[in-house]
Amino acid sequence: AAPRSRSLPPAGGGLGVRRTVGRASRLLVISIALLAVGSLGTLQVLQSSRVAGVGYEIRALESERSNLSAAVAQLEAQVATRSNLERVHTEAVARLGMVRPAEIVSVSVSVEVAVPPVVPLPRRYVAPTDAAAVAGPGWLERFMGTLPGFN
Repeated sequence: AAPRSRSLPPAGGGLGVRRTVGRASRLLVISIALLAVGSLGTLQVLQSSRVAGVGYEIRALESERSNLSAAVAQLEAQVATRSNLERVHTEAVARLGMVRPAEIVSVSVSVEVAVPPVVPLPRRYVAPTDAAAVAGPGWLERFMGTLPGFN
């Protein structure tokens, strides 16, 4: 085989241009790969940081919940202590100066007392006495009563 002679590339581009384009494309692929690896690493660090922050927040909320539970238990103990009848009697006599009555008065009310014309309570606390309320359930209530599970 005859030795190949190396000749200079033609002046119009040829082999030199191909090498430059090949090097540029390889450099571009390597740059994109490095950028992707760096982005993935950054995202992983950000995610780990967020998880750690949420963990601290959860611990703080659990601590606050346990403190509030202890405060509730303390308040329940105070309520139990203050609702003791002996303590209430002692407080009434000592602090408020109350005494037992000397005489017990009983008042009896006859059944013949007429109902006052004005009800002294708000209407939402008084049962209605008009004909619509006494008449019975409406058509919707009757229909719902016929359905299984609504009676």
